[in-house]
Amino acid sequence: MSLAGVSRLGRKPIKKTLRHIAVFIVIVIVLYFLLPKLVDMQKTITLLTHASYVLLAGAVVLQSLAVLSYANLTRFILNVLDIRLRLLDVLAITLSSLAVSHVLSAGGVGGWVVTYNALRKRGSPHGLIFVAIAAQQFFNYAVLWFFFALALIWLVLARGQSIAGYLAGIVLIGLILWLTIYGIYLYNHRSRMRRRVTQLAHLVNRVMRREAIKERHIDGWLDNLFAGMRRMTSHRGAFRKTTVLACGLWFFDMLCLYAVFLAFDYRLGFGYLAVGYAVAYGIGTLAPTPGGLGAVEGILIALYVSFGVPSATAVAVVLVYRLINFWLPIPPGFVAYLVVKPGRRPIAEGEIEQAAAEVCEMAPPGVSPVEAPPQGDTT
Repeated sequence: MSLAGVSRLGRKPIKKTLRHIAVFIVIVIVLYFLLPKLVDMQKTITLLTHASYVLLAGAVVLQSLAVLSYANLTRFILNVLDIRLRLLDVLAITLSSLAVSHVLSAGGVGGWVVTYNALRKRGSPHGLIFVAIAAQQFFNYAVLWFFFALALIWLVLARGQSIAGYLAGIVLIGLILWLTIYGIYLYNHRSRMRRRVTQLAHLVNRVMRREAIKERHIDGWLDNLFAGMRRMTSHRGAFRKTTVLACGLWFFDMLCLYAVFLAFDYRLGFGYLAVGYAVAYGIGTLAPTPGGLGAVEGILIALYVSFGVPSATAVAVVLVYRLINFWLPIPPGFVAYLVVKPGRRPIAEGEIEQAAAEVCEMAPPGVSPVEAPPQGDTT
């Protein structure tokens, strides 16, 4: 490749990063400078100056417990997969991945990369890391979407809201449930799953007009998934404990929001609080911004105002809550990043296939090899 071609390739990531930073700055300006001016600015300032700093400190403690629950969830999954790390190390990796995902990536992809590289640097097997990250995200979002479904049902039935108003959310839940059931079906019919995943990867690459998903790695990724999930399901009580820890993350975070409401001397019914929270995060996490920035705030404010919260109070509470929830973990997260030093390196040729072999070698006694499909797979 010519020097000019190399130069153009080097400029593309820089331009993309600068574009993300520009969008990020615009969202911050709209949220924290323009939004308060759309409501009673004077009242918002008065609320901020008269807030209870003791309760706000309590909100920070609750948010710390949410992050600790997240780190414990990750650590427990790693322990199930026979990756032993101290809680302090896992907490540092968790904070650094949160900081990166809050600033540099949509959908948390940047955080996953940090976690992967940090664990690889500590000698963890490739395949088990893939399964650990997948399991962590699955349990987090399974809990969130379950509460999101309950919240939509409550809005329609208890408040008499129009079903049409929440039709998109209902359709989305139905789609997710169908995908979950179909995913379980494919997991139990593995050769068919390999075909479907390969077809999906081919479609994505055609749409994006580049090899976004390396199709030659698909068999290796699926082998990692099958072997790792076999380890998860063979561990007694693993699903129950991971679900409890995932609930801890969302529960403590929601209590943080509740404490901020109390700090502004407003008592919102816990049912309204939970419904607004579940709907905002259920939809906001799908937004193409880091950590759902902008979407989560907008939905929270809109829902709480519709529940009768004064607009100035809703704006003040949500912005301060997101200051604690979204922004506060970033500085210690980047300090943790310097400690963790995950580094960055591309996946080498044959690395994923080697990872699958490593996982097979570490499989628990009595477990069949990766390629042996579950009973009933005749396709």
